[in-house]
Amino acid sequence: MDNCDLEKLSVSGAKLHPAFTPDVTDYKVTVESSVNKVTLDLMTSDCGASYSILCGDGSSTIKLNDGLNRVEIEVVAEDGTIKKYCVEITRLSAKIAELSNLDLEGDIQLYPAFCSKIYEYSCIVPFHCSAVTILPKVLDKNIKVTVNVEDSSQQVPLNFGDTVVEISVCSADGSNSQVYKVLVTRKLIPMAVTFTDEKLQLDYECPVSLTALYRPVSINHSDPKHIFSRPYIEMLARRSKVDPLSDCPLGDGWKVVELDLDRRMSAALVKCFFTYRGCDSVMKLSELGSHSLDCPHKSTGELDAKDVTETSWYKKHFASSSCLEIETKHNVEFRKWEKRLQMTAGEDSVDKLCALAQDQLRLYRKHLPKPGDTLQYEDGQSPLHSLEQAAVHYASAIRLSSKDARLHFLLGVVLEEQHYATEMFGLQRKADKDDFSDAKSTARQDDILAVCKLHGYLGTPTVQNQLQALDKEYQLLKEQGQSSKADYVQTLYVWLSKKTGKDNSAAMQDEETSVHRALMKYLDAWSLSPDSWEYNLHVGRLLLLQGRSREALQHLQSGLALRPLHPGLRYFTGLALLQQEQKASEDTEREAALFLQQGLEHFVSQRCSKSWVEQDPSDPLSSLSTQFLRGLLSLGQLQQRNTLSGKAMSAEQVYHTVAVLTAQSVSQCVCRGEASGQLEWVLLDAQFALLQRLIQQGERQAKAGTERQSLVAKRCRALTALIRLTSIAPCQELLDMQERACQLAVVTTPRDSHALCLLGLAQLAQYDNNPNADKSKEFITDACLSFKGSIELEDKTQSGEPPEQLSKQKWWRDRQQAENEKAATQSSTQPAGVKGPSDTSVAKRGAKRGRGGPGQGRLAAAGTRAPAPSSSAPTRGGKAARPPAKTPAARGRAGAATKPDKSFKPSNNGPKPQLPASKSKQDCCSDTAEAVEEPTVAEQNVEGPVNRRSHTTRLGLARALSRSADTQDQAKQLYQEVISMAPGVHDAYSELVQLLEPSDPQAAVEVYCRFPLKPAAEQSFDDAYISGEIVRILMRLEQYDHPQLGPSLVAYGKVMGLSCIEKYIDILDGKAMSKLLKSVYARIHDREEDDQDLQDFFKFKCWI
Repeated sequence: MDNCDLEKLSVSGAKLHPAFTPDVTDYKVTVESSVNKVTLDLMTSDCGASYSILCGDGSSTIKLNDGLNRVEIEVVAEDGTIKKYCVEITRLSAKIAELSNLDLEGDIQLYPAFCSKIYEYSCIVPFHCSAVTILPKVLDKNIKVTVNVEDSSQQVPLNFGDTVVEISVCSADGSNSQVYKVLVTRKLIPMAVTFTDEKLQLDYECPVSLTALYRPVSINHSDPKHIFSRPYIEMLARRSKVDPLSDCPLGDGWKVVELDLDRRMSAALVKCFFTYRGCDSVMKLSELGSHSLDCPHKSTGELDAKDVTETSWYKKHFASSSCLEIETKHNVEFRKWEKRLQMTAGEDSVDKLCALAQDQLRLYRKHLPKPGDTLQYEDGQSPLHSLEQAAVHYASAIRLSSKDARLHFLLGVVLEEQHYATEMFGLQRKADKDDFSDAKSTARQDDILAVCKLHGYLGTPTVQNQLQALDKEYQLLKEQGQSSKADYVQTLYVWLSKKTGKDNSAAMQDEETSVHRALMKYLDAWSLSPDSWEYNLHVGRLLLLQGRSREALQHLQSGLALRPLHPGLRYFTGLALLQQEQKASEDTEREAALFLQQGLEHFVSQRCSKSWVEQDPSDPLSSLSTQFLRGLLSLGQLQQRNTLSGKAMSAEQVYHTVAVLTAQSVSQCVCRGEASGQLEWVLLDAQFALLQRLIQQGERQAKAGTERQSLVAKRCRALTALIRLTSIAPCQELLDMQERACQLAVVTTPRDSHALCLLGLAQLAQYDNNPNADKSKEFITDACLSFKGSIELEDKTQSGEPPEQLSKQKWWRDRQQAENEKAATQSSTQPAGVKGPSDTSVAKRGAKRGRGGPGQGRLAAAGTRAPAPSSSAPTRGGKAARPPAKTPAARGRAGAATKPDKSFKPSNNGPKPQLPASKSKQDCCSDTAEAVEEPTVAEQNVEGPVNRRSHTTRLGLARALSRSADTQDQAKQLYQEVISMAPGVHDAYSELVQLLEPSDPQAAVEVYCRFPLKPAAEQSFDDAYISGEIVRILMRLEQYDHPQLGPSLVAYGKVMGLSCIEKYIDILDGKAMSKLLKSVYARIHDREEDDQDLQDFFKFKCWI
């Protein structure tokens, strides 16, 4: 009697949401724009009940309007009970142009999550994914959807880096449209790319990784374009806001995404990476990733046990029942730091503690920061907190089961991970941040410089000199019995060594570091289970870092005897063989090279696999491990002598692989710490090794092509830029590398004005490093000559004879002499009857050919005999090419510089202001090959690119001339010329003022007043420095009525804060400069002087 339910409710041509059930009264339906009406099909549960449709004319046919149509059905039971059902029918508008959902086939995640009103998305796919299928969905089948103007069901081919996919949506009536964009980014392929065309290799090579450009980005306004791989230029831009190749400031909107270049490059033909294993396939760059996955020549990773069992050491120690005796003596003990960890957990189950530790490790990896992320976390939310909790759980498990070797090992793994967490990702505990804050680091550095001064090292000595001074002070204090002071000096020595080392060897000596504690736990595990190959591996590789190479080799060989097919054990055994005190024999080198090669091939085969996931920093064969990468450099050195034949990588391939992997790793470093510095060292060593090999190959060829010479010049310039922007403290090794790279660039293109400028900067850095050295006079003289030659070549072609300023430099004359002697030797050893080039023609080819000077652009041994990358750990330097802008220049020192050539006079009338532009080496088109044949070609005068004018060269020359009191007047004129050419260069103003202020402070103020300051609200810190300097000088001169004092106080106070001008406010207050003070305060706070709050403040200050 009271049943008022519907038994059936449906809408023609549509589906109810939710599905109909009698108890649910509200439903929704969506129909397409072409549907004008729908019919309701209704039936009551009780035949005695009735229903009525409360919409339109009450019939079951409902006419629809665009949008929401609300239909109510009233059901009345026999007893009069009423129940209402409601159906909201939405008729899509024919004008709607939007997607209802957007997916990519294969569970590829979009960022952000799809929303119909968000029109731009991004996603990341594996490097081997060469095409994607877009799956757009619409509610109205009459809406037209295309993907890149094609049918939406077709696959979209992907570029090597970024691919923009446009999904165009057109409304049913064609009146509206909307475009959704998806940026699909392929991960970077973990190997070097070789193009079949040498010119393309030159055009498409990234200056940082020396392989194909990845997601290319150009610097806005650079001419010619300076193009980098996106991750690397973003990394460099975070360090210094300048163009790495020209030193020009990066303004707003400096980054220009080169999608067209990415597309063209992706279509270029490349060789398979496994060419050395017999693969001769050629494919498009965009197809290289998928090919490398399935290449039949790729190493399978299968190893032959005989490579180990047939070695002499295996037969001697392991073939019989006897075994290798290991010298390491170690007993398990509970250390204080370990006891502190054990006291913090209350769980009594070892299995439960281990499970908790694994959970914390998963949380740690999930929350690891990426480059550009802010390292600010709530208490307990930092990834490092998770890692520390994992250590607590394992240490507590050890307390319950101290004889379980596996627990000791797992704690060691976590402790080593802590090292990477702090060094790679910048994660620190709050207490550590207090202990090792920037302020404390600065104080330590000041103490080191004070010790250096005591021992005669003035200015900012190189790291080697700083370490020498600390060592002398330590020995002196020990002799005097001042043990506490000696201990502090030793602390400074260890701190400096850790900060600037090439690897973790210094950290391994410090018992307080997590990596040293990890070694202790690995040793604990090994002492409990000495027959474990895994424990021997980890003990051995860390002992290598500690310098205990003999013990390390014993552990690694013992582990390898237990597991002869393990690639990691083979790799580190090979590395240990090379690091023994006695020189390795040829057989030992061959064995070491084989093991290193097998480790590298295992690494590559793992990376070229669909099953590979993000690498673990604690993995021994990880591109984040400096030790692994330095081992590859050692393999490259062995392969330079062709130690391995057959299917083995060449030295170039090894070095290229190192450069690619290290560039990726450096870009992943969130902070600039010890680990990033060590990786940068590897990158520089790999780049320099590749440069040397490229030059040596050119020397062996009778005629080097233009592309090869341009490639040499481009790589010289790239290496120089990386050295200038490196984050490492100055050291002699790095300065020497910088100078040699610049010399090679000049040898390749001696009339390139920018190359000469870079050489001058390197020579000036050598002088500034030690102005009192024996060669300091030669360095400063050569620097002046290089800068002058660069200026003389401006607006001139890069073809022709080398500038005369080069012939006055000793290194160039030595190179010329070596070339002439080599040519004479080759001529005298020619077989009788064979006609060769005359000595005269060989000696004169430089002038005729116009690019190479003596020897025709061949890079002579004198210019290339740089030491190969070393596996030792000397420190290295940083921004040595230019002194700090705001520190007084060292000048007037005895023997600092000879008097420059009086014939050079800087122009008093500078050119019109313009942005500096450097000339790319890839534009050099004249042939500089060795002219052994076809002398007629050598005499052709081929026009080359024209050198551009640049303020950078004049700034460098001004700095060089300012080092001597005799030439400071010339330096002042040059600084004025720089200011005329580039009014926005802060350094020119500050360095000129340093010269002017002692004798003419008024002129110094006038110089600063010429700087084109922006409005105070738009000023940078560098701009504010100029304002602050104007205030400082005017206040010192007591020129309180100077028209620039008020505006400068306002600008300086706005940018730097009122606290920075308080002392000046107090002085002006004492001088009763109330009117000026009121104006300054009002403008700083962007208020009028008659503002009531300010008036109250002025009354309080007694200014009114």
